[in-house]
Order: sequence, then structure tokens, then C-alpha cells
Amino acid sequence: MINPWLSNVSYGSTTPLSRLEAKAKNPIMKIHRLLLPTLQQHAYGTPPDMDPLTENGALQETQLLDLRFDALTLTVGLLFELRTALQLRDGNTGVLVAHGVRELSWSGPRRATNLTAWTVGESTARREAGLLRLDLGMWPAPGAQLSVLTERAAFFSVDVPDLDVAPPNYSDVDRAGIAEKVAGWDSDFHPIHTVYFDATDDG
Repeated sequence: MINPWLSNVSYGSTTPLSRLEAKAKNPIMKIHRLLLPTLQQHAYGTPPDMDPLTENGALQETQLLDLRFDALTLTVGLLFELRTALQLRDGNTGVLVAHGVRELSWSGPRRATNLTAWTVGESTARREAGLLRLDLGMWPAPGAQLSVLTERAAFFSVDVPDLDVAPPNYSDVDRAGIAEKVAGWDSDFHPIHTVYFDATDDG
């Protein structure tokens, strides 16, 4: 069955690249540059094995590290830990960028710890009134919910240099204590995979 979304999804290359080839082709830059609306987002690499913009469960077992919202440009950036991911195994960090955001919502419980590793239990992506809605359900219990409704979105699988194979233990540390152990918006990275969705491409 043909996926009706494929006409809206752009890939940067039709030639598959290995992870090392992708690194060699794509120079290091800062993660926050991916939030720029003028960036040619579809220019980096091939699509990932699972597409978070069209396939449910693609973000399963990733961890949400940070969320950035620019109200002036209606841009949302979500930063993900991929070292724990079940599906997205290339790269150690994921970046989801949404432009033309119509809705953004977060709900979650009070936490007794300084830091919480919000692990994605389920992720869903669907078309809604011609737009793209992304919903994340996260644990630990009783869980948190994040939802974004947007006109355009891109997802990047990237490698941030010098991170350990496994993410840090968040117990008994503060944000400064893990600053060098997880990706941040000012981290350098090599792009590996990219997928892009644009609802405004509908004829």
C-alpha cells in the first residue's frame, strides 16, 4: 500500500550513505542552527530506518532532553537522546524541528528528583486538517504528554562527538553535572539522516 504522505516527504539524497560517508560529506555545525527557517533542512543524508514524521513508534525508548519554543517564528525544537532508542540506531542524538506551529502542549506530574529522563513509551504521527500532529507519551509513571501541531517538520539523526556509548545516570546530579554527557543546543554534530514534511506542498 502506498503511503499517502510520501508526496510530502523530502529526502536529501537518493544514494544511500554509510554512517562514515555521511560524516565525511557533512561537516560539523551547531545543533541550534537546525532551528533556522532558512536552513536547507532536506540537504542532509538519507531517511532513517523508521520515519518519526509518518510512522508510529519510531521514537520509542528515546528520551526527551529539551524543548525550545520561539514564539516570534512559531518554531519548536525537540532534542532527543538516541542512545536508548529501539528503532533509531544511527546517531546518538535526534532533533525534531517544527515550523509554522499551530499548537504546543505539555502535561506532566510533579517530580521529586532534580532531573527526569522522560522516556518515550509511544509516539504517533498523523495528518490532521492538512497539518501534521505529533504526540508523545512518556514515562516514568504517571507519565507526561507532549503534542505539537505544525505545518512543517524535519527530523535529524545526528552524531554529537565525544559522548559515551550510554547516557549518564541522572540520580543525584544536577543539570551542570551532565552538561558534557548529553547533547545540548550548542553541541557540535555531524548529520546522518534527515526526513522532512511540508503540509504547504499540498496542491
